[in-house]
Amino acid sequence: MTSKGMLEIGKKYTALIGNIAHGGHFVTHVEGCVVFVRGAATGEQAIIEITRKRQKVYFGVAKEILNASEFRVAPSCEASQFCGGCDFQFISPPHQRALKTQVLKDSLERFASLSEVEVDRIIGSGVHALGDPSGLGWRERARFEWNGGWQMHQYRSESMVNTPSCTTITPEISSQLIALEQLGELPIGEYTFAQGVEGVSVVGPSGHVAGPHLVTRHFAGSDWESDPRDFWQSNAALLPEVSKSIHHTGALSVGATWWDLYAGSGVFSQLLAREVGETGSVISVEGNRNSSQLARDRFAMTTGPHVSQVRVINSSVESFVERIREVGVTPDGVFLDPPRSGAGISVCEELVAVSPKWILYLACDPVALARDTKVLCGNGEFELCSITAWDAFPMTHHFESLAVFKSTKVS
Repeated sequence: MTSKGMLEIGKKYTALIGNIAHGGHFVTHVEGCVVFVRGAATGEQAIIEITRKRQKVYFGVAKEILNASEFRVAPSCEASQFCGGCDFQFISPPHQRALKTQVLKDSLERFASLSEVEVDRIIGSGVHALGDPSGLGWRERARFEWNGGWQMHQYRSESMVNTPSCTTITPEISSQLIALEQLGELPIGEYTFAQGVEGVSVVGPSGHVAGPHLVTRHFAGSDWESDPRDFWQSNAALLPEVSKSIHHTGALSVGATWWDLYAGSGVFSQLLAREVGETGSVISVEGNRNSSQLARDRFAMTTGPHVSQVRVINSSVESFVERIREVGVTPDGVFLDPPRSGAGISVCEELVAVSPKWILYLACDPVALARDTKVLCGNGEFELCSITAWDAFPMTHHFESLAVFKSTKVS
């Protein structure tokens, strides 16, 4: 048995690139050491430079491709090799989706302990295309640094890289970047660009710079206003697809009671309320005080049968589900839209104890979803029926998934 070697930070090595790993990396082995590589894909032979080490794993970046994959394409943005905003500009969009499908499958098999046959049934055709086939021009919200030119952070670094021609932002945001640059005299610092139906809003280090002060977006039959710096899905094509998928699950019915956990300002609470009708009810739970107040104000001021039955609660999800279980309240269904880290063991265990008929879980991280799936399905209380996934963030390793869990007690 041979011992592993030690790789030198900053040194270059020749490597044959292996399978994709979660996080935008591909795996290779150099002198017996595991290396996660950016900038080179499966099957390529590349010269890689070792950039850092974490525990027993090394990280590297491709410096030269000696034998290119058939799926390699010319990047649309010259800064993409260094910018932290993109992972896969050098890979064709259809193959990006194939890679993301593989990550989803691997996550479910490894972290949810599902068989390959089960996973194939659950995810169907895998990650679906969304928006323009080019995978460009989708990003409706972006942050740039101004320092005599527009810049973004390099991957996992405080260092900046010039991004004069970012191709994932919308044409409208691109035009606003050019317009502000031509004005000159911009204060150095961070600028947030957010596109709504009334134009592009820009907030800089000194406050409002251009466009509407609030960003207006259409969803679920309503206009939603928010500060440009507030979170909103950056791809406008995603939410309508999620809405349709929620409807087609058949989980929601008129008169049902649902919880919307990690509800934010109530976007999905309103959607759920429209589905359950005025004889149903929705509890909207959000830990952030400002977001919860926005939801409370919105539902208080909005009239109509599709919002009057929404109750907004400002509470952490952990506290809410623990407290509500103690009084024996069981909803018909629960909708989850947790942060990237997932709902976590304690929340999932509480939901199993509460035992709703349905759980709909909107996830932006496949590993977090898989780990939570293992908790939800671990004792046989729930079955993972299906996962619908969308390539909502082309050129990055991220994608969005809607998982449908059904209680095994429901026929």
